[in-house]
Amino acid sequence: MFSFAKIVTVAAFAFGTLASAVPVEERIVKARAQTITDILDALNTQVAPVAAQFAALTPSTATAENVTPIVNNIQSLVQDAVNQINAPGTTVGSGNPLGSLNTVLSTILTPAGTASNIKGVSSDFIPAFSPLGVVLATLVSLVLKTVGGLVIVLESTLVTLLGGLTVVISHLNLTPLLIALGILL
Repeated sequence: MFSFAKIVTVAAFAFGTLASAVPVEERIVKARAQTITDILDALNTQVAPVAAQFAALTPSTATAENVTPIVNNIQSLVQDAVNQINAPGTTVGSGNPLGSLNTVLSTILTPAGTASNIKGVSSDFIPAFSPLGVVLATLVSLVLKTVGGLVIVLESTLVTLLGGLTVVISHLNLTPLLIALGILL
């Protein structure tokens, strides 16, 4: 007959084997151990088809009613990326976060700038872009803060990388983003 001690030993052994076979902790660690560059690259992939909708606007469709859903979708994607960057375990990594940030900003702002310059359209829909300024300013500030130390040097490097997009940012009146980039004080 089996003694209580043998049953407990076999049960503990079986439980230990099953518990070690479940990779739950490994998935949690991998999900948290993202780099800022990876997050920004994923954001760029997600936001590109949405931002491309700006380029599809015509003089008859370039209205606040048509721009607002696109802006809201981009705002949601960027906010998700901000939340991921703020998550515990996110690292700077060995990539180029400023280059990735520049790519994200270009992917969003280039088509937005194109939409804002459609000939024959009133600029009445420009205020619909303002939520982009807030969320992009949050993203820029967070990346600059997380990447580190010399924020002034990083800001000027990012502004240099952005090049002509600073005109688009200004035209869209994205004041919070201009402030975050140190262009507007």
